Formats: sequence, C-alpha cells, structure tokens
Amino acid sequence: MNYITMVFDIKNSKMIEQRDAFQNLLINTLKKCNLDFKNIIASPFIITLGDEWQGLLNENSKYMDIINFFRNELPSSIDFYTGIGIGEISVHNFELTVNQLDGPAFNLARKAIKYAKKNNCKLVILSNSLV
Repeated sequence: MNYITMVFDIKNSKMIEQRDAFQNLLINTLKKCNLDFKNIIASPFIITLGDEWQGLLNENSKYMDIINFFRNELPSSIDFYTGIGIGEISVHNFELTVNQLDGPAFNLARKAIKYAKKNNCKLVILSNSLV
C-alpha cells in the first residue's frame, strides 16, 4: 500500500520577524490541520526541524487540500516549499510519530523537498512509479 509523505519548509524562515509568535502560530495550525483532516491522515503533522513540518496521508488522499489549508491558515507573507513522496513505508507502527516512520515514501519526500529548495520550486512530487 502506498502512502503520501508531505514535508513543508518555510522559505527564508530566518527573515521572519517575531519568530516565537510565528512558531506558536505554526504549532496551532498543525493541531487544527490534524483535527480537520484526521480522516485522511495516517500519522499527524508535527514540526520536525525548526520551521519544517511533516505528516503522512493515506493512499489516494487529496494532498492539495492540505497544501491549500496551510496557504489559507498561515499569514500571506509566509511562503513555503512542499515536497511530496508517494510510495510504500517500511515501519507501520502508527503509534510512533511521523519522524520515527521510514520507507520509500519518506525518502522520496526528502528528495523532493531538497530539490524544491535548491531549485526554488513551491511543490515537488516524487512517486515510486515515477522513479
């Protein structure tokens, strides 16, 4: 079974004024996302590194709804990269947090976010059927 790993990273996050306030806003936005989309989330979104966050969706979920949610909930002055990996996962213990899970979907998402940041792309999607 395939899953959709989503990794988000704020563009130019070091330039954000009042980073503490933004970090609190991001935490609350993640909580709201996890609640609003609980029916498609396999492993809830959490902050994984500074201003980067990650989550895992069930197969065939509407990942654009999640992207649009963050675009609508975060201030318009905040822009972010999105890397998506679609594929299998090797750790299926969903009592673990998303950063403790592993597998091809996560590897693809990590490659996608690195490519997005390097090439200034808002969204990069990699799938095991495309690589």
